[in-house]
Amino acid sequence: MSKRKPRLCIIISLSGSMYGLYRKQLLYLLERGFDVHAIAGPGPEHDIVREMGVKTYVVPMERNPSPIKDLISLARLWWVLLWNRFDIIHVSTPKASFLGALASWLSGHRRLIYTLRGRPYEHMTGWRRRLMNGCEWLTCHLACRVVPICYELGQVVVEEGLCPAHKICVIGSGSSAGVDLSRFTRTEENIHIGQNIRRQFGIAVDDLVILFVGRIRRDKGTNELVTAFESLAEEYLNLHLLLLGKYEHSDPLEDSVVSLIESHPRIHHLPWRLEPAPIYTAADIVAFPSYREGFGAVAMEASAMELPVVASDIMGCREAVKNGLTGLLVPRADVQALKDALKKLIDAPELRRELARNGRNRVEREFRQELIWQGILEQYHSLLVN
Repeated sequence: MSKRKPRLCIIISLSGSMYGLYRKQLLYLLERGFDVHAIAGPGPEHDIVREMGVKTYVVPMERNPSPIKDLISLARLWWVLLWNRFDIIHVSTPKASFLGALASWLSGHRRLIYTLRGRPYEHMTGWRRRLMNGCEWLTCHLACRVVPICYELGQVVVEEGLCPAHKICVIGSGSSAGVDLSRFTRTEENIHIGQNIRRQFGIAVDDLVILFVGRIRRDKGTNELVTAFESLAEEYLNLHLLLLGKYEHSDPLEDSVVSLIESHPRIHHLPWRLEPAPIYTAADIVAFPSYREGFGAVAMEASAMELPVVASDIMGCREAVKNGLTGLLVPRADVQALKDALKKLIDAPELRRELARNGRNRVEREFRQELIWQGILEQYHSLLVN
């Protein structure tokens, strides 16, 4: 008689994240004998993941607080978990983690692991901050293991009394899901696509490109980046800024910045795409001036694509970017410091190449996605014997 496969359920807010963050990890777990299930919001990605052999359940979850909709989501999660008994439940992303932890406890599940990807409430104050801290505290206390994606994040939640120290477990050197080097490598195909992007925008071979990748919004530092670029562009007539991402109106840019993006002949906008790797090959420098991050996946992808990074000196980025080794760190929201760091790299091609080489080597050594998967698998096996 064959031994029953351990049943695992992963809960995440968006179906796109289920596909983007977990697709290959789900296959990895299936191959290692797990009966894998996933719960996420609606989207076409469910069909793709189901074809892989994963059973999925659709439960809509709002990204922003919405008491009535959140209660409905909680009830739906509880119902799915009540009728499907799992050996381990793994929650991820803020809303799904809080609701998933509650639903797990209400349905009698006790083996819960929580991946702490960041704190979207980092700069909140007053009652909103107290409310979010309370949600974080409850999620951490309902979980058996809490996996912060960087060491500093784990230290902060312990110091603030949100999580017991004995529950904290960082996998390897950290990161959200590691880096997929089968995607983020300067292959001939990726370079060819990058060259086409440059030609599309009239960017000459000898021109320099600063690339921004991510949601185009205030707290990603886009206002400061565009402002710094405007000044640099007056000095360097061969300098371009390429923005890859979607505008988010919940945290809008300044009107003057939007106007500049739309009117400046050397600022180019590309809508977000599921496969961003080739766009990195169109660039010479990656700017990542975010206000808050869990780890800084964009910085790691840039390093994997052999590009130097200028990033904010904030939690997460301090571990994704080694200052002076793989990139440069600058104070958050400091236009002059951002401009100076970009100028330093513009003027020093050999420094750019050195930081790029170091970054690629570091990713290969410490941040391959397989290392993260192996660490998570070890956590699962540890929970199963308890």
